[in-house]
Amino acid sequence: MAQYDDACTLLDEDHNEVMRLFEQYKAAHDASRQKLLARQISQELLVHMQVEEEIFYPAFGRATGDDKLLQEGEREHREARELIAKLDAEPANAKLMLELEDAILHHVNDEREKMFPKARKTQGLDLMGLARQLEARKSELMAGQPA
Repeated sequence: MAQYDDACTLLDEDHNEVMRLFEQYKAAHDASRQKLLARQISQELLVHMQVEEEIFYPAFGRATGDDKLLQEGEREHREARELIAKLDAEPANAKLMLELEDAILHHVNDEREKMFPKARKTQGLDLMGLARQLEARKSELMAGQPA
């Protein structure tokens, strides 16, 4: 398992990986490759959102009391899940994939500019401990996924 400076770094590396997959999807010109990448993007995003909601968001909320940022993140997750469900039915739909990419980019920017800086400044938020919890839970969830 990789070592991360803190939970924010681990989550942001997930963001970077998904953005790389979006680029690969856009560069893929055959439907079977797009379908494979769409499935991989969906899996990565669903696992990422689940660990954020199970581990990071509750810890962030307890430490900061910032319900507004949490509600915004959860709303963005719901939007992403709706788009992922549509893509599951049409994995080679480039327009839907672009909508998902735009939604994720907006969410990533919100976390990078608002949530992560606040988390790093908050006393009593053990970002190293959270990174270990997030990593363990991600491994557990990914082990249950088809290759």
